[in-house]
Amino acid sequence: MVFLELIISKDEINTEELRRKLEELEEAKRIKDEKEESLRAVANKDPNEVMMSWLQYQCHDEMQVIKDISNNLKINFTDAKQYISKMPEELMIEEKTIPDVVKELRYMRRTLKGKTREKMASTINHLIKAYSEHLDNSLDSIYWLRPFKKSVRMLTPDIKMMKKFHHIKDGETRQVIIDNLVKMWEANLQKSSLEYGEEYNTAIIKFKSSKKNIKSILKEISHQSIRKPRQEVLEDMLVKTICDNPGITSNTIHSLLPSSYHRSTTPQTISKMLKRVQAINVGGEYYILSDAIRKDLYSYVAGFIDSDGYITMDSKYAPRVGMIATGDRGKAFFKEMENQLKIGRLHLDQKVGENNRSQHRLNFYSQGDISKLLDKTIPHLRMKKEQGKLIQEAIMIKQNFSKEDWAKPRLEEIFKLIKWENWKDAANKVELQKYNIQEEDIIKYRENSRWAYMNAVDTISKEE
Repeated sequence: MVFLELIISKDEINTEELRRKLEELEEAKRIKDEKEESLRAVANKDPNEVMMSWLQYQCHDEMQVIKDISNNLKINFTDAKQYISKMPEELMIEEKTIPDVVKELRYMRRTLKGKTREKMASTINHLIKAYSEHLDNSLDSIYWLRPFKKSVRMLTPDIKMMKKFHHIKDGETRQVIIDNLVKMWEANLQKSSLEYGEEYNTAIIKFKSSKKNIKSILKEISHQSIRKPRQEVLEDMLVKTICDNPGITSNTIHSLLPSSYHRSTTPQTISKMLKRVQAINVGGEYYILSDAIRKDLYSYVAGFIDSDGYITMDSKYAPRVGMIATGDRGKAFFKEMENQLKIGRLHLDQKVGENNRSQHRLNFYSQGDISKLLDKTIPHLRMKKEQGKLIQEAIMIKQNFSKEDWAKPRLEEIFKLIKWENWKDAANKVELQKYNIQEEDIIKYRENSRWAYMNAVDTISKEE
């Protein structure tokens, strides 16, 4: 009724008012659609991406940031701390930093001529590029400075400056630095649009004053406070030694240490330190997963399953995934893998065969564990990818569609398909004959996949 009163005047339609009202309605609808689209985009984002996006705008005390992460993600304090990036390891060449090496190479270049000089110049340029990328990575690791990267670059930063920024944990100091970075940015924009004069000088003074304020704060942070503690340097040295020499003993590690560390340690103290860095002790020999494996753990697990593992289903249609290893190195690898994955069941020192050689197994029995494992490893599997996908289909049937008429017949088909994939290249076809698995039936079984149907039903139910 109110709307009619707005658009009708003296029994005539007010076209201008009608047009304005329609435009307002269209604008409101557009804003609503945009909000819904942005909400859908956020809902579809990976939770880690959302967290990292949120993190870069948190400039208060680091302890409070970690508490907020813990509360938001419903995880413990230790796990929440993992979201706070560490500074990348400084690039070193024969115990020298990149700037020191570049300086030496430039002195050497002065004595060279022709193509040799050009090659040296190319080498120097590559080193400078690598150092520049390292600086960018270091700046990325300081989450509260990510939105202000361009302003930070105006400070002509080096690694020492990055370390000092990373060292700042209190919100008050962080806020002062951010305020000065913003002032620098504004002054730089202002002076770029002005001709030389009083306003230009004012912008320059503002820029230099803000820059000076930041450097004064950084100057108060001593170089000693940003250096790694001696204990941490030693632990890094121990980890590197074990990664380079798997199966090394604490006595041998002690003998390989530099003299300054050799004098202040014993094999016994080294053993205690190795526990802290989570090295695996197998009969006095130490093993540890390298950073390369830890960062790409599921790729290595997939490789292990492909080469020395299995993905199968027993006669009761229960899914099974496992890996087998022998020797002390395999035992240590499985111990560490179980520790990293936090799923699975470890069986060590099982005697198999006539020679009584010990065998170690890391098996996954529960549907939850197997689902978690396959979700992460299937993209990396090569030889057993098909079996992995079939197990995923079987688990979905068991969890959400077990009462359907087609569920049990389909599970039987999946069982036969997995048997076929595992035994089709074997010289002895006993397993295939045992369950009457014929090659001509395999194509039909593959066409009967319920994977797409179940995913569609699952999507609809989530939307509802």
